[in-house]
Amino acid sequence: MLSRNQIRQAALQYLYAASQTPETEREGIWDILMEPFRGDYCKLKAKAVSGHLTRDYPDKLRLFITRARETADKLQQDPLTLPVRDQLQDLLAKEGEFNASLLRLKKALHEDPSNDRGSLSAACDAAQGLNTALMQMRRRLLDTLKDFPAYNAIWPSLISSCSKLQEINDRINCLIHPDDRPSLAEIKKVVEAGRDAEELYREAKTLGEDILRRRDGLDAAIDSTLENYSPERVSAIDRAILRLGAYELLHRKDLPAPIVISEAIRLSERFSSAESPRFINGVLAGISKTGRPA
Repeated sequence: MLSRNQIRQAALQYLYAASQTPETEREGIWDILMEPFRGDYCKLKAKAVSGHLTRDYPDKLRLFITRARETADKLQQDPLTLPVRDQLQDLLAKEGEFNASLLRLKKALHEDPSNDRGSLSAACDAAQGLNTALMQMRRRLLDTLKDFPAYNAIWPSLISSCSKLQEINDRINCLIHPDDRPSLAEIKKVVEAGRDAEELYREAKTLGEDILRRRDGLDAAIDSTLENYSPERVSAIDRAILRLGAYELLHRKDLPAPIVISEAIRLSERFSSAESPRFINGVLAGISKTGRPA
């Protein structure tokens, strides 16, 4: 669950970076700001796909390989069953690709100390793509088996093995389509991390862009409150904190002034100089007294 503080910190970092960046390049700021959050989500997803969601995959895959080969041997003498044998061969090959993709994902996860989201995300996307392909291929195979009722006696073991693998693929599919099984505890943390990252981007960007649109009016309110202090002396980070605080005082009447000022002071304590908290407090207190609408 996102906190208001997280959104405000992201918006503040954007405001500061935007003051140092040409307007045409500002969208790239968000790629940088969101990297830690999206990186955490990517790592959680990679751990889920290569770990607990597929923990029983090797054993179930070995069983399926055995049963698929046994089934193919029993059908070998009947040329009419070639569609089934071909689909089994294709399915075995795709299972091999999927198993290899899980190994690559584990390698990308554990051997990349910098947690390069690009390589990790690519490995995770590849595994998820193969996962979807396997689900579709198994459904086609099960439909094909219905066309050969003469072999109904040998299908059950194969169908059972397919179903066990399909359960694993269904878990992974829930990372792509979480609404299909919203109560699945194994993926809840991963899904929430992904939603939080996107919500943070959406909310912080909306806040930051609205502040920039009102920048001239906010700066006028800030500068008019400065006493014995030239506007040019205000540092870029303090200016960003003041713009955020002034915006909330002047355009968010639902937020009590003491809370706005207190939160701005905390931001200055974290991101600015030792003298900043007192300065921020004085300016915002002045705006609160003289400029805040009733």
